[in-house]
Amino acid sequence: MRPSLASWALAASLSLSPLSNAQQYAGDVITTNLPDVPGAEVTFFKIADVTKQNNNLTLINYYSHGIGNKRLVESKVQRAVIMIHGLNRDPGTYMSNMLSALAQVNSDPNINFDSVAILAPYFPNGDDKRTGYPWTDGLAAGKGSTTNCLVWPGSQWSAGGNNQYPSSSKGTSSYTVLDQLVQYFDNRALFPNMKQIVVAGHSLGAQTVQRYAAIGNQLNTQSPVSYWIGNPNSYAWLSTDRPFSTASCPTYDDYREGYNKFTTYPMTYATGLVSQGRAAIQANFNSKAINYARGTQDLGDSSSSCAPGTTGSNRNERFFNFIKAFPPSCSDPTGRNCDTVDFVNMGHDGGGMMASIAGQARLFIDNFYGNGNRSYDFGYPRQQAGDDPFPNPSLNTTASSINNNTYAGNMTYGGCWSDQNPQTLTNKVYENDANTIELCTQTCADAGNTIAGLENGNQCFCGKALGYMATQVIESSCSAPCSGNSTQNCGGSNRLSIFSAGRPALLEAPSTPETIGNYYYASCYTEATSGRALTGKGTSSPSMTLEYCASFCSGYAYFGTEYGAECYCGNSFSAGAVRTLDSDCNMLCANATNQFCGAGNRLTVYNNPDIVVSSSTSSTSSSVTATPTAGSSSISCPSADGTTVTSIGKKFLIECGIDHAGGDIASTTVSSFQGCVDACAQNSQCVDVSLSGSACYLKGTLGAAVSNAAIWGAKLVTSQSSSSSTSSSVSTSSISSTSSSSVVVSASTTMTSSSASISSSSSSSSTSSSATASASATVLSCPASNSTTYTSNNRSYMIECGIDHAGGDMKAVNANSLNQCADACATTDGCLAASFLGAACYLKSSVGASVFNAVQGLRRIENVPSSTSTISSSTSTSSLSTSSVSSSTSSVTTFVTSTSLPVSSQTSSDSTSSSVSTAATSSDSSSVPTASPTGTIASSSASTTVPVASALPSGYSALGCFVDSGAARVLPTLDSSSNTQTVQTCAMACSNKGFKYSGVEYAQECWCGNSAPKSSASASSADCDMKCKGDSTQICGGSNRISVTIDTAWKQTFFARETYNSWSLQGCYIDGSTRTLPQAVSLSAYGGSSNATISNCLDACNKSGFAYCGEEYYSECWASNVAPTAALADGDDPLTAGCNYPCNGNKTEACGGANRILVYLNGAKQ
Repeated sequence: MRPSLASWALAASLSLSPLSNAQQYAGDVITTNLPDVPGAEVTFFKIADVTKQNNNLTLINYYSHGIGNKRLVESKVQRAVIMIHGLNRDPGTYMSNMLSALAQVNSDPNINFDSVAILAPYFPNGDDKRTGYPWTDGLAAGKGSTTNCLVWPGSQWSAGGNNQYPSSSKGTSSYTVLDQLVQYFDNRALFPNMKQIVVAGHSLGAQTVQRYAAIGNQLNTQSPVSYWIGNPNSYAWLSTDRPFSTASCPTYDDYREGYNKFTTYPMTYATGLVSQGRAAIQANFNSKAINYARGTQDLGDSSSSCAPGTTGSNRNERFFNFIKAFPPSCSDPTGRNCDTVDFVNMGHDGGGMMASIAGQARLFIDNFYGNGNRSYDFGYPRQQAGDDPFPNPSLNTTASSINNNTYAGNMTYGGCWSDQNPQTLTNKVYENDANTIELCTQTCADAGNTIAGLENGNQCFCGKALGYMATQVIESSCSAPCSGNSTQNCGGSNRLSIFSAGRPALLEAPSTPETIGNYYYASCYTEATSGRALTGKGTSSPSMTLEYCASFCSGYAYFGTEYGAECYCGNSFSAGAVRTLDSDCNMLCANATNQFCGAGNRLTVYNNPDIVVSSSTSSTSSSVTATPTAGSSSISCPSADGTTVTSIGKKFLIECGIDHAGGDIASTTVSSFQGCVDACAQNSQCVDVSLSGSACYLKGTLGAAVSNAAIWGAKLVTSQSSSSSTSSSVSTSSISSTSSSSVVVSASTTMTSSSASISSSSSSSSTSSSATASASATVLSCPASNSTTYTSNNRSYMIECGIDHAGGDMKAVNANSLNQCADACATTDGCLAASFLGAACYLKSSVGASVFNAVQGLRRIENVPSSTSTISSSTSTSSLSTSSVSSSTSSVTTFVTSTSLPVSSQTSSDSTSSSVSTAATSSDSSSVPTASPTGTIASSSASTTVPVASALPSGYSALGCFVDSGAARVLPTLDSSSNTQTVQTCAMACSNKGFKYSGVEYAQECWCGNSAPKSSASASSADCDMKCKGDSTQICGGSNRISVTIDTAWKQTFFARETYNSWSLQGCYIDGSTRTLPQAVSLSAYGGSSNATISNCLDACNKSGFAYCGEEYYSECWASNVAPTAALADGDDPLTAGCNYPCNGNKTEACGGANRILVYLNGAKQ
């Protein structure tokens, strides 16, 4: 039995004027080029304006004719069907399909074109101007639509969005239109014999109907209303949870897939209902009669966002997961509230679904006479428990045939399960064309496993427990025939047919506990700019857990776990160690697969608030420096970076500033860098060393390369094969060039104010450009190989150090080097990118959004210019003019791709290798030039550039060129620095993150902000003269010059909450080691840090009696009874001041920032 709709949900009522007779013909006659449909006419429905700004709003639609092609006589109509079109906005097609389906009803002669009215409303958008409705060019923005025709932006009509034309009234929701259509047909003065009204849709039209049923007003109609939902691509989910992981999809619950950010969609319809929460929405949905129509052959997916994937991999899975989460029911078969579920042997065919026996019943026949008669559910046997709300008692209601056999190891069929990252079963034992259930189960049982999984027809996996993210899905998802026996099913794409001895067990999901003993979770931190973030003591162990590290660090204020097996202690943080996203600490603890222990260059940090550290201790700790002492040795950093040295017959590559994570086997005290290398050469297990001060760490494995300016590193290298076409040389020269060929130079560069050229001690190599099936002999490493190309199996890849591409995971394979990872991608069909971390190589089938972290990445490049297919055998030279004034020395990798390109200084970053123009604030202690050096390289051909405006997509406008120098950025937020940067990619990236303004600078940087650039910073357009790295025909700012673009359709979707109950916002305050609000407040009673919101934090503070309360860094709640120091208040706009991190529990509101806290005052305590 469904829960009844609560009385408070019924309170919503329409404030509409009563609809007059003949609304269908009362609207303005709009000139339109919609096609003729025999048996119907284009009519114009007058829509009442709820904002009362326009009394002539008109909806174009198709309206069916009666027998003999005559207009309908309203008194003869017993049924009305409102059929909503799909994405292509083709109501004529839908009307034609409906007329054809009605013509095929032969069970009752009274059901005919006279007794059934069909209306197909038209929801046009901007693409339909001059075709669907008149349009006049040359008028002011938004004034080109000169009639009263209702037009919506994009596809927002499918979710109840408001119209955009006519400009005189923009407050009409498409769901308000549906309300009025339903009320029109329910008008007994006009339709005295109306017995049933159906609101129907297929594909995107079905999504429209499902969302409308969920939040549509309670119209209290005299005639029953049912909702026919045919093959939608996704569903608006009625709760906040999902059947699959949402970790990689932060927008999973945003409206239209959920109800987060509902009003900022923007929505004005049903805001009252949605504000009451999901229970109210679900009760509203449950009060409606839903007719689900499922095409059993419709296994496709047309998603344009990640959100639908959190509810299933395709339309079929999403349907079954939705009705599993929100079961349909038929509590009153002859009444107004009976759900049905029909299975039709059909694909994504709207016309076929309408004309099927099930479609005819729901659209035209059920309750035709108002007596409650309706057909049982169609389509047997059923597929899932709960999918038969109105079962046919004469037919079998159980699922279709299930494998009941018993196989090796006493394994029986355990269902169809999802496979994802992390994998459900990690041990892939084979992939071959002889695969059968018998072979796979026997293979797994022989190896002592209790679970066997078959995937994609020819793959077999073994294990003893399923991954924690594994989810059982509908059986039809595992329909791939086994390659060795086509009568058997062996999983599907990312779907496993599981066989197990008993119910398969799932691994416990990893987490970061709120407390470990007396320690409280603080955050995920980066390592320091120089040395360790926590400098007390450290250890590494394969037995590492959070408890292990807490015990080891007993007595210290902080402990942090890193890279799965490392533990560090301290009483304060070294300079440059900053908090970062919790999700960055994503490596499992070595001895606890249910806990996270940091990651490469990331620490999971806990704090014991009872341990108070004196300021002198903190000062001493933070002043420690870790600079390796080279002594009298001839090798030192940075001068030897990239060179090779030989010790006891072993060759080592010097890697200044690179520490390879993990693998420690011993440590020793040395007096020189050479002594550290010698110590490694004398140890047969040593393959790498890291020198910090006088401490030399020997490593037995080569882990992920982690940037650490305090480390002098050297790794054992294998001599090049004599057959290789690659030679290496070390030279000191000036860089110059006489051609347009690309040059890759890994250099240790010193810039001086008195020099007009850049002198380099550089390492270069020569590689034959001829294509072969084998991999190129170049040894890849980061950052040395960044932005170079690597060829393997006749496929070329761009090396991207520090860049991971979101999503697209195919599988993970073991690899001992970046070369092996690239080779694995090159020999795997469909692999377009890969991420190498530790010994794991993650292969990807798509190149998603760039994410900056500690991985070594690569991506497929289809058309590699000949100039980049070869790494020059000798370092060519060219004078490079520079205005840089700096005495600092840094390791630089320069990738010159075209004429007039900048040689940008690099800002140190622990987890990225992005180049950032020098107006940015550096996070390290090295000096930064006050102006970016520029260089010119001669070119054999000239390229043309286009102005920014012509490169922009619709909805964006160029504002011009602006001066961007000094500490105050024109746009404060750096989105990315990329060799693929263009004006469009930057504009779209900023819009996707909620920013109004975007700007491109220094050829490759993208900056975002919500404040318009000041007119005083305006510069000549000629000053923005640098070509975009991603498209040389576009301009991307210049040196200290930024090309700014505005998103003209921007709507604010992110706020700093002003008030809550008796609390009021005081502002954004600077926070640091001396806390602005010193008392930590637990949110454990409110769902913990993962559910942190402003309201939860303020409620917790209020419960404890505090007068001042604040949120910081996504989830931290702090309090005090003493007002914060006024001098710490940072600016008028909290978001601009840095309090712009979204709350973990509500992404629409801010919860402080990094060392920034949003402070609130409780007025009741004054």
